[in-house]
Amino acid sequence: MLSAQSINAQSIIYEKKRILKISPLGLLASRLVGAYEQSINSKFSWHVGVGFIGGKSTIKNDTLSNNCAGLFLVPEGRYYINKLGPSGLYVSALARVYYMREKQNDLVHQNNALETDYSRRRITSSIGIGAMLGYQYIHNHIVFDIAGGLLNNRRVISTNYNDPKIDDYSFNLNRSPVDPLDHDKIGFRFTFTVGYILNDKKNKKSIGFVHRNERVGIAQRY
Repeated sequence: MLSAQSINAQSIIYEKKRILKISPLGLLASRLVGAYEQSINSKFSWHVGVGFIGGKSTIKNDTLSNNCAGLFLVPEGRYYINKLGPSGLYVSALARVYYMREKQNDLVHQNNALETDYSRRRITSSIGIGAMLGYQYIHNHIVFDIAGGLLNNRRVISTNYNDPKIDDYSFNLNRSPVDPLDHDKIGFRFTFTVGYILNDKKNKKSIGFVHRNERVGIAQRY
C-alpha cells in the first residue's frame, strides 16, 4: 500500500564573500598591514596579507638613528571547521616573504668627526611557512579576525659599513647591538584584523535544497 508523506524544508543558501581588512595593531607599530579574503566554497577560502613597514627613529641612547623601509607578503589558504565559511573557527596554512632595508647613521661620529664612523646599511630578507588557528566573527558587513600559530622562518642578513674596516663584532663592541626586525627559525605569529564585506547579494548560490511542502509518495509494505 502506498502512503503520502509531507516534507517541509528549505534551500540552504550560501553566499561567497569578499572581505577587505586592516590591522589596528600594525598601525600602532608603524606598519600599514592589510588583507583580502575571498571564499572558494562553503568551507575553503584564500587569503592574502600585505604589510608596509617604515619610519625613522633614534635608538640606543642617542648613538644611532635608524631609517627603515620594507614590506611583506603572506598568501594563505583557510579551512573553516564548524560553520559556513568564512565565519567561525578555522585552520590555515601560509607562506610569508619579508624584505627590509635599514640605514643606521652613527650620531656619535656626526657629533665628533674624530670618532670612528659605525654607520651601516642592513638588508634583512626571509621566507617562511606556518600554520594558524583562528576565529572569524561576522556581524552584518563587519568582520573581526583573530589568529595565532607558528611560523618557521629562514632569515638572511646583509650588512655594509661606511668604514670597510668595521665589522659586526666591532660594531656590537662599540655601539649597542640593534636586533633585526624579523625573527629567525620558529617563532609565534599573532594577527588581529578588522574588515568589511565588499560584495552584495548577487553571489548567492544554493549548496543543498529540498522543496518546501513537497508531497512525496513512499511505498510501504504491511
